[in-house]
Amino acid sequence: MKNNSPANAILLGSCSTKSLSSYLKAFGVFRLLANPSNCVRKAAADSAVKGFWSKNLFSLHSSLDDEGLLRFFLEDYAPSPIIAPWNGGSGFFPSDNKTAFNQLSKTDNIAERFLPLQEAIQIAEMEIKNRGLSESPKEQQKFELISALRAAYPEYALGWLDAVLAFHSSRLSFPPLLGTGGNDGRLDFTNNFMQRLVCEKTGLFDIRTGKAFPDTEKLLRNSLFGETSNDLFKKVPIGQFSPGSVGGQNSTSTGFEGSSSVNPWDFILTLEGTIMFAGAATRRHKSTTDSGASFPFMVKTVGSGHGSISGSDETKSRAEFWAPLWRRPASFEEIISLLKEGRAVLRGKNVRNGLDFARAASSLGINRGVECFERYGFLERSGKAYLSVSLGQRKVSTEISDAALLIEDLDAEGWLDRVRRFARKTDSSSARNAIRKLEDSLFKMTAADSNISHFLQNTLVAIGDFVLWLARSEALLDEKPPPPPRLSSEWIRKADDGTYEYRIASALASIGWRKGEIPMAAHFAPVSLDSISKRIREWDPQSNKRFCVLASADIISGLVAVLQRRLIEQNRRNLDDKPLHGTTQVNWQDISAFLSPDFNYARCKKILCGLVWAYPAGFLDPAVKNSVQTLPPFPYAALKPIFTPDKYLEEAGLLLPNNGMPVPCGIVSQLRGNKVDNAVRMAFARARASGIDSPFNRGLSRMGTSRFVAGVSGNLLAASMMIPLRKRDLNYIAGRAYNIENEAQNM
Repeated sequence: MKNNSPANAILLGSCSTKSLSSYLKAFGVFRLLANPSNCVRKAAADSAVKGFWSKNLFSLHSSLDDEGLLRFFLEDYAPSPIIAPWNGGSGFFPSDNKTAFNQLSKTDNIAERFLPLQEAIQIAEMEIKNRGLSESPKEQQKFELISALRAAYPEYALGWLDAVLAFHSSRLSFPPLLGTGGNDGRLDFTNNFMQRLVCEKTGLFDIRTGKAFPDTEKLLRNSLFGETSNDLFKKVPIGQFSPGSVGGQNSTSTGFEGSSSVNPWDFILTLEGTIMFAGAATRRHKSTTDSGASFPFMVKTVGSGHGSISGSDETKSRAEFWAPLWRRPASFEEIISLLKEGRAVLRGKNVRNGLDFARAASSLGINRGVECFERYGFLERSGKAYLSVSLGQRKVSTEISDAALLIEDLDAEGWLDRVRRFARKTDSSSARNAIRKLEDSLFKMTAADSNISHFLQNTLVAIGDFVLWLARSEALLDEKPPPPPRLSSEWIRKADDGTYEYRIASALASIGWRKGEIPMAAHFAPVSLDSISKRIREWDPQSNKRFCVLASADIISGLVAVLQRRLIEQNRRNLDDKPLHGTTQVNWQDISAFLSPDFNYARCKKILCGLVWAYPAGFLDPAVKNSVQTLPPFPYAALKPIFTPDKYLEEAGLLLPNNGMPVPCGIVSQLRGNKVDNAVRMAFARARASGIDSPFNRGLSRMGTSRFVAGVSGNLLAASMMIPLRKRDLNYIAGRAYNIENEAQNM
């Protein structure tokens, strides 16, 4: 009925997001006020009630005030027919606890508020009798019983049926929100629901009069508003909804035990709240047939995004529930509409796991007024029992985030799903750790609203680590996923934090992207050289393991090995130029930083390991003014032109057209042996033969002792030769060792 009374603001201080029980309890209160079937007056207590979340607490706008709300539950509330005649322990079978069940099913002059519940029980008893069942049915018998109940139940009883199970062709599925059909292990929710209602010692109401027991109002005030009445709590089971209550006070896993202390109203209102999450409608939106994904906002568990979930928890978890929160007052019909749709969409498809849900939430996949989600996982914690564990809160973005768009690159051809399935099929702990690290970093990316470079770099490092494991893996070769899809150059731009380590890694990662060249990725994993620039890469069927010289080495020795391998490949392939061209270059300050003892070489390699899978971005402008003002040492100035592609030297004005300047044979070996002076002499000699003179050539043969050593190891100098240098910086640095101006004037 329409209600035009002024709205009162009612804060339900005990209905919060801190536990699944208190979250669902809010829905129970909301639904019971708006639903005529749950009022003995056959009219909704407040058909115009609106609800919303404020600072993780549920609030109502209602024609009722606080006292009116209490009077409704104490005097007019008619419990929903929450029963499970298909379960052992439900009260329907000889060996079950029948304390409350018999009162509700057999009392002749039962209170009016219990008539709907009694009617549903009696219908179920008749169907059980017709089938001659003396114990809980199994498989086909269960399916047939539930089908008959659906046909026989009155309309008001179907909400619970849709919330507790769903039909899939000829089988049943059960939402993790209600265990496996209304029970959690040996604890039947429905029988306990009845006991909380009418048992004298643990319940709330008299079965014949329907009047509340003396302590019922105090317990209700506690359940709704948080008023103190803990001394009235009952020593009864609570199940999976409230882990903090399981086992009671002082119960631990190390010897102390105790009974659960439960407010009966909490249990009752929690179950009443689950009815709002009836799952039948979601199947019309092409949800998967998985029992979790078939119900509102329920997806498969992934172990990422929260420290309390281990890899082993995934296989033992029932599902994740992403509980919607909204700040704007919404009517009962609006929330039912949201829950009936009950889905998040990613790239036009319903999401299936927690990571996809986080991505959808950060990319406008949820756009029905939901502002954030509370994430709960149903994890095996107490023996074989499941507990709902809060896994944190996730905001819904008002615009598509840069991070969410970038993750799309990794999802090409379902790559993320493929690597997740592959890693979990192996027995390797390193595989599980690698995929967990990758998924954790992606979770953090979806939530990043500032300092995005930090989160992107962590993801790039995780990608690199996972690919290193994938490249080495010999397990399940037929199912081995391909190398990572091509990441856009935006990864490089957005991950740029302006540090020397990042800029050097970006420049190194850009080497070899031109057609026919050797990509830097090939030095980490045996990727097909022809596929590196494609959207989907391939492994080299012939296994280019001779290139993989950087995977297990430190970056200094690794880059020297890469330099030698690329020079060998130049001769082996009869290439016209040195295969050292990079589309991203650095300036001389970056080189000075690389050659200094303060440079973080380990971090640079980790970043490089991920950046090699991203398309180069070109020159990266320094984010801040460089602090390094010391020029690279003289040997670098003498050696760098020798290790620069001839075409690049021509463009920089350092080499005449058609002149070549090949790398002298043995010069890298001289550097590796720390014979820097010899290497510089060889460079001068090679440059002079190519038409580039140096003032230091004069009298060079008469020099005896070392002249050009500058406190930098030969290995480090050799490694620096791999780093592409910007043209104007190359011209400037090379001018210290060669007659650049004279050569330019003679061109």
